Amino acid sequence: LSPKITDKDRQPRLAWPLVLAVFVPFIGFYDGAFGPGTGSFFMAGFVGLAGLSVVKAIARTKLANFASNIASLAIFLAGGHVVWVLGLVMGAGQFIGAWAGAHMALGSGARLFKPLIIVMSLAMALRLSLSTGGGLHFLLGR
Repeated sequence: LSPKITDKDRQPRLAWPLVLAVFVPFIGFYDGAFGPGTGSFFMAGFVGLAGLSVVKAIARTKLANFASNIASLAIFLAGGHVVWVLGLVMGAGQFIGAWAGAHMALGSGARLFKPLIIVMSLAMALRLSLSTGGGLHFLLGR
């Protein structure tokens, strides 16, 4: 709901080298340990910390997610734990989704992605809460 998510750059809270040195590896670690929502976290950080517009943040999010996935692939290759068919299908899906998302971002920008980020974040939080039972048990007092 933040008014900061716009199609215009604004004053960064952190310098870009600091974002790359601290924020990106932190989210990369999260991606390797847990995974869900990594793109949303990159996006939020690039907008909130680096002051980027939605379109610029989306472009950098795609690159950061790709780099994180390549690092994961390298680790799994080193350990000999790659399920090639599944990985190639997922990679193709990611490529198609990234391509479609980039084209939609160039056409619609914040007007489309601001509500989409909100809806997807709430859906992901609900799904994680229901899958672990922790959030639901807390809300129901059990």
